[in-house]
Amino acid sequence: MSICIPLIRGATVTPIRRWLRSQGKDPAPFMAQAGLEWLPESDPLLPMPLRGAIRLLVAVAQAEGPDVAWRIVGAGSVAEIGLIGHAALRGPTVREGLLRVVGMMPLHVTHELFSVESVGDALHVRDGWTLNIGSDEVLHLVQQYVAAFVDVVCRSGTSDISSIARVSMIPHPRAGLSHLRPWLGESLQASDNRALDIWVDRDVASRPIPAPVIKAAMESPTADHPLVPHGCGLAGSASVLMGAMLPHTKPTVDKIAAAADLSPRTLRRRLRDEGVSFSDVLENTRARIALERLQSGEVQTLKELSDDLGYANQATLTRAMRRWTGQLPSALLRHR
Repeated sequence: MSICIPLIRGATVTPIRRWLRSQGKDPAPFMAQAGLEWLPESDPLLPMPLRGAIRLLVAVAQAEGPDVAWRIVGAGSVAEIGLIGHAALRGPTVREGLLRVVGMMPLHVTHELFSVESVGDALHVRDGWTLNIGSDEVLHLVQQYVAAFVDVVCRSGTSDISSIARVSMIPHPRAGLSHLRPWLGESLQASDNRALDIWVDRDVASRPIPAPVIKAAMESPTADHPLVPHGCGLAGSASVLMGAMLPHTKPTVDKIAAAADLSPRTLRRRLRDEGVSFSDVLENTRARIALERLQSGEVQTLKELSDDLGYANQATLTRAMRRWTGQLPSALLRHR
């Protein structure tokens, strides 16, 4: 049975990086601890491993306290989160913004189930996962991050301490829920089903998003395709991740296996089950990117393309292009 590597857009960790800097901390050691030292800040739409984002949040919480996710997701961070943040802030009301997040979620992340249901004039928001993302501590931190996101959307344009009527989430195994009482008070309760449930009353659901916020969200970049095509399997999702990594780091078996939550040996075996090897997937990924960029006109020089594909020199790209197409890359560049 094939699996798909869980992926999420790079913008997800932007608020974490920004918050660490605001506290006088260098994000680099935390990014390295999560295996994300290669992830640039310049491309918020870049695919990254979902498990890497979770490891980063856990590493920061272990250093800064179990309520850190709530402290990270402040008033300015919703737009930083990228596609789903921009979708929520396009309003024109909280209700319509949150409903828009539902439609945008498949373009932002794989394996997450985010739903918004109208209950009379109120809203019931639920967040869950189609995979096991970890222990109760990990799940609590992830749910806290999502709940803080929903809370900030609900508070758009107001100074309310909290705009959520009721929240049900997994408690932290040591801290319980007491560390979130300053923000959520008695509206917070322990979940009995491992899902995050949030109830928003009708007054908050109908609250308008401020016009300047809507305008800024409308001008933000968007994506029109999912991170991973449906049914692409392990090889296809590995190729997506390799393509994101190549300009910044070498996609090794160990790195891709960690993203898939597999051992390197199991990763190789699962790829063999799909009829390919790890080197096949890497080679095919390089070929796909090279041909797409040469044909689209994105490439200005062959050295630039060689560097972005992770080759040691341009001669290696030339040999690879001959292997793929029977032509020299310079010929394809001229033909374009």
